[in-house]
Amino acid sequence: MNNRVATLTTLVIASILLSPVVVADDTQDIPTNAQNTGTHDSLVAALSHAGLVSALQGDGPFTVFAPTDDAFAAAGIDLTTFDTDEENATLSDILLYHVVSGSVSASDVTDGMNAEALNGDDLSFTVSSDGTVMVNGATVTSADVMASNGVIHVIDTVLMPPADLGDIPTVAQGTGIHTSLVAAVVQAELLSTLQGDGPFTVFAPTDDAFAAAGIDLASLDTDEGKAALTDILLY
Repeated sequence: MNNRVATLTTLVIASILLSPVVVADDTQDIPTNAQNTGTHDSLVAALSHAGLVSALQGDGPFTVFAPTDDAFAAAGIDLTTFDTDEENATLSDILLYHVVSGSVSASDVTDGMNAEALNGDDLSFTVSSDGTVMVNGATVTSADVMASNGVIHVIDTVLMPPADLGDIPTVAQGTGIHTSLVAAVVQAELLSTLQGDGPFTVFAPTDDAFAAAGIDLASLDTDEGKAALTDILLY
Protein backbone atom coordinates (compact mmCIF):
# COMPACT_ATOMS: atom_id res chain seq x y z
CA MET A 1 0.00 0.00 0.00
CA ASN A 2 1.55 3.31 -1.04
CA ASN A 3 1.63 6.34 1.24
CA ARG A 4 -1.23 8.17 -0.51
CA VAL A 5 -3.56 5.18 -0.26
CA ALA A 6 -2.57 4.60 3.36
CA THR A 7 -3.24 8.24 4.21
CA LEU A 8 -6.61 8.17 2.47
CA THR A 9 -7.57 4.97 4.28
CA THR A 10 -6.61 6.53 7.61
CA LEU A 11 -8.71 9.62 6.90
CA VAL A 12 -11.74 7.56 5.91
CA ILE A 13 -11.50 5.43 9.06
CA ALA A 14 -11.08 8.56 11.22
CA SER A 15 -14.09 10.15 9.56
CA ILE A 16 -16.21 7.10 10.29
CA LEU A 17 -15.09 6.96 13.92
CA LEU A 18 -15.59 10.67 14.56
CA SER A 19 -18.90 11.15 12.72
CA PRO A 20 -22.02 10.95 14.88
CA VAL A 21 -24.03 7.84 14.03
CA VAL A 22 -27.71 7.80 14.89
CA VAL A 23 -29.40 4.44 14.46
CA ALA A 24 -33.16 4.61 13.94
CA ASP A 25 -36.03 2.20 13.47
CA ASP A 26 -38.18 3.47 10.61
CA THR A 27 -41.13 1.47 11.95
CA GLN A 28 -41.18 3.61 15.12
CA ASP A 29 -42.46 7.18 15.49
CA ILE A 30 -40.29 10.26 16.01
CA PRO A 31 -40.44 10.49 19.85
CA THR A 32 -39.64 6.77 20.20
CA ASN A 33 -36.65 7.06 17.90
CA ALA A 34 -35.46 10.21 19.68
CA GLN A 35 -35.69 8.39 23.01
CA ASN A 36 -33.60 5.54 21.67
CA THR A 37 -30.70 7.61 20.32
CA GLY A 38 -29.21 8.08 23.79
CA THR A 39 -28.45 11.74 23.04
CA HIS A 40 -31.97 13.22 23.02
CA ASP A 41 -33.23 12.54 26.54
CA SER A 42 -33.62 16.27 27.18
CA LEU A 43 -35.63 16.76 24.00
CA VAL A 44 -37.98 13.89 24.85
CA ALA A 45 -38.36 15.17 28.42
CA ALA A 46 -39.18 18.64 27.09
CA LEU A 47 -41.76 17.22 24.66
CA SER A 48 -43.35 15.30 27.52
CA HIS A 49 -43.32 18.36 29.79
CA ALA A 50 -45.01 20.44 27.09
CA GLY A 51 -47.55 17.72 26.28
CA LEU A 52 -46.35 17.36 22.68
CA VAL A 53 -45.37 13.67 22.60
CA SER A 54 -48.75 12.46 21.33
CA ALA A 55 -48.78 15.15 18.63
CA LEU A 56 -45.43 13.95 17.28
CA GLN A 57 -46.63 10.36 17.47
CA GLY A 58 -49.36 11.27 14.99
CA ASP A 59 -49.47 10.39 11.31
CA GLY A 60 -47.46 13.39 10.17
CA PRO A 61 -45.27 13.37 8.30
CA PHE A 62 -43.09 15.72 10.32
CA THR A 63 -39.54 16.93 9.97
CA VAL A 64 -37.89 17.45 13.36
CA PHE A 65 -34.62 19.27 13.92
CA ALA A 66 -33.54 17.54 17.11
CA PRO A 67 -31.07 19.28 19.46
CA THR A 68 -28.84 16.94 21.44
CA ASP A 69 -28.63 16.79 25.22
CA ASP A 70 -25.44 18.87 25.02
CA ALA A 71 -27.32 21.51 23.02
CA PHE A 72 -30.04 21.69 25.68
CA ALA A 73 -27.41 22.01 28.40
CA ALA A 74 -25.64 24.79 26.50
CA ALA A 75 -28.95 26.64 26.09
CA GLY A 76 -29.47 26.56 29.86
CA ILE A 77 -33.01 25.18 29.53
CA ASP A 78 -34.21 23.97 32.94
CA LEU A 79 -37.58 22.24 32.68
CA THR A 80 -38.27 22.80 36.38
CA THR A 81 -38.62 26.52 35.64
CA PHE A 82 -41.52 25.92 33.23
CA ASP A 83 -44.34 25.59 35.76
CA THR A 84 -47.14 27.95 34.74
CA ASP A 85 -49.39 27.75 31.69
CA GLU A 86 -47.60 30.76 30.24
CA GLU A 87 -44.18 29.20 30.76
CA ASN A 88 -45.30 25.91 29.24
CA ALA A 89 -46.69 27.82 26.26
CA THR A 90 -43.23 29.35 25.81
CA LEU A 91 -41.65 25.89 25.97
CA SER A 92 -44.13 24.58 23.39
CA ASP A 93 -43.33 27.53 21.14
CA ILE A 94 -39.61 26.74 21.35
CA LEU A 95 -40.14 23.05 20.63
CA LEU A 96 -42.55 23.60 17.73
CA TYR A 97 -39.94 25.91 16.20
CA HIS A 98 -37.98 22.69 15.60
CA VAL A 99 -40.77 20.99 13.64
CA VAL A 100 -41.82 21.42 10.02
CA SER A 101 -44.90 19.85 8.49
CA GLY A 102 -44.01 17.32 5.79
CA SER A 103 -40.97 15.15 5.25
CA VAL A 104 -37.94 17.25 4.29
CA SER A 105 -34.79 15.27 3.55
CA ALA A 106 -31.33 16.81 3.44
CA SER A 107 -31.34 16.60 -0.35
CA ASP A 108 -34.48 18.78 -0.41
CA VAL A 109 -32.70 21.65 1.34
CA THR A 110 -31.23 24.39 -0.83
CA ASP A 111 -29.07 27.33 0.14
CA GLY A 112 -31.22 30.30 1.15
CA MET A 113 -34.37 28.20 1.55
CA ASN A 114 -36.97 29.12 4.16
CA ALA A 115 -39.59 26.88 5.76
CA GLU A 116 -42.38 27.64 8.19
CA ALA A 117 -42.13 25.81 11.50
CA LEU A 118 -45.23 24.60 13.32
CA ASN A 119 -45.09 27.58 15.68
CA GLY A 120 -45.61 29.90 12.70
CA ASP A 121 -42.09 31.34 12.53
CA ASP A 122 -39.75 30.83 9.59
CA LEU A 123 -36.59 28.75 9.62
CA SER A 124 -33.77 29.69 7.26
CA PHE A 125 -31.32 27.25 5.72
CA THR A 126 -27.82 27.50 4.33
CA VAL A 127 -25.84 24.86 2.49
CA SER A 128 -22.07 25.35 2.39
CA SER A 129 -19.80 24.38 -0.47
CA ASP A 130 -18.85 21.17 1.36
CA GLY A 131 -22.51 20.19 1.72
CA THR A 132 -22.91 21.11 5.38
CA VAL A 133 -26.51 22.05 6.12
CA MET A 134 -27.35 24.68 8.71
CA VAL A 135 -30.75 25.72 10.01
CA ASN A 136 -30.60 29.22 11.45
CA GLY A 137 -27.33 29.01 13.40
CA ALA A 138 -27.41 25.28 14.07
CA THR A 139 -25.41 22.67 12.18
CA VAL A 140 -27.06 19.46 11.06
CA THR A 141 -24.70 16.82 12.45
CA SER A 142 -26.68 13.77 11.40
CA ALA A 143 -29.27 13.96 8.62
CA ASP A 144 -32.14 11.84 7.36
CA VAL A 145 -32.81 9.73 10.45
CA MET A 146 -35.98 8.08 9.20
CA ALA A 147 -39.00 7.38 11.41
CA SER A 148 -42.42 5.93 10.64
CA ASN A 149 -44.02 9.37 10.62
CA GLY A 150 -41.26 11.57 9.27
CA VAL A 151 -37.59 12.37 9.47
CA ILE A 152 -35.20 13.60 12.17
CA HIS A 153 -32.18 15.81 11.55
CA VAL A 154 -29.86 16.01 14.55
CA ILE A 155 -28.62 19.55 15.29
CA ASP A 156 -26.03 20.94 17.69
CA THR A 157 -27.94 23.99 18.96
CA VAL A 158 -31.39 24.70 20.37
CA LEU A 159 -33.28 27.01 18.01
CA MET A 160 -34.95 29.97 19.68
CA PRO A 161 -38.00 31.57 18.03
CA PRO A 162 -37.50 35.26 17.25
CA ALA A 163 -40.07 36.34 19.85
CA ASP A 164 -38.36 34.25 22.52
CA LEU A 165 -34.89 35.69 22.13
CA GLY A 166 -34.13 37.56 25.34
CA ASP A 167 -31.82 40.53 25.64
CA ILE A 168 -28.10 39.92 26.14
CA PRO A 169 -28.06 40.02 29.98
CA THR A 170 -31.04 37.65 30.16
CA VAL A 171 -29.44 35.16 27.78
CA ALA A 172 -26.12 35.43 29.65
CA GLN A 173 -27.86 34.79 32.97
CA GLY A 174 -29.49 31.68 31.53
CA THR A 175 -26.27 30.02 30.39
CA GLY A 176 -25.28 29.09 33.94
CA ILE A 177 -21.63 30.00 33.30
CA HIS A 178 -21.85 33.80 33.11
CA THR A 179 -23.07 34.65 36.62
CA SER A 180 -19.97 36.74 37.34
CA LEU A 181 -20.35 38.67 34.10
CA VAL A 182 -23.98 39.53 34.83
CA ALA A 183 -23.11 40.54 38.40
CA ALA A 184 -20.34 42.78 37.05
CA VAL A 185 -22.71 44.35 34.50
CA VAL A 186 -25.22 45.09 37.27
CA GLN A 187 -22.55 46.53 39.58
CA ALA A 188 -21.21 48.76 36.79
CA GLU A 189 -24.78 49.95 36.10
CA LEU A 190 -24.61 48.74 32.51
CA LEU A 191 -27.63 46.44 32.69
CA SER A 192 -30.13 48.84 31.13
CA THR A 193 -27.63 49.71 28.40
CA LEU A 194 -27.22 46.08 27.36
CA GLN A 195 -30.98 45.57 27.56
CA GLY A 196 -31.40 48.30 24.95
CA ASP A 197 -32.23 47.85 21.28
CA GLY A 198 -28.62 47.49 20.16
CA PRO A 199 -27.66 45.48 18.29
CA PHE A 200 -24.59 44.62 20.36
CA THR A 201 -21.90 41.96 20.07
CA VAL A 202 -20.59 40.87 23.46
CA PHE A 203 -17.49 38.76 24.05
CA ALA A 204 -18.60 37.08 27.27
CA PRO A 205 -15.99 35.71 29.71
CA THR A 206 -17.13 32.69 31.69
CA ASP A 207 -17.19 32.47 35.47
CA ASP A 208 -13.92 30.53 35.30
CA ALA A 209 -12.38 33.35 33.27
CA PHE A 210 -13.44 35.90 35.88
CA ALA A 211 -11.97 33.73 38.63
CA ALA A 212 -8.70 33.30 36.71
CA ALA A 213 -8.47 37.07 36.25
CA GLY A 214 -8.83 37.58 40.00
CA ILE A 215 -11.64 40.10 39.62
CA ASP A 216 -13.22 40.70 43.03
CA LEU A 217 -16.41 42.73 42.63
CA ALA A 218 -16.49 43.55 46.35
CA SER A 219 -13.21 45.44 45.99
CA LEU A 220 -14.60 47.47 43.10
CA ASP A 221 -17.67 48.78 44.93
CA THR A 222 -16.56 52.42 44.94
CA ASP A 223 -17.03 55.17 42.36
CA GLU A 224 -13.44 54.70 41.22
CA GLY A 225 -13.81 50.92 41.26
CA LYS A 226 -17.05 51.06 39.27
CA ALA A 227 -15.38 53.31 36.70
CA ALA A 228 -12.54 50.80 36.33
CA LEU A 229 -15.01 47.92 36.10
CA THR A 230 -17.05 49.77 33.47
CA ASP A 231 -13.91 50.35 31.43
CA ILE A 232 -13.07 46.62 31.58
CA LEU A 233 -16.57 45.53 30.59
CA LEU A 234 -16.93 47.99 27.72
CA TYR A 235 -13.61 46.74 26.36
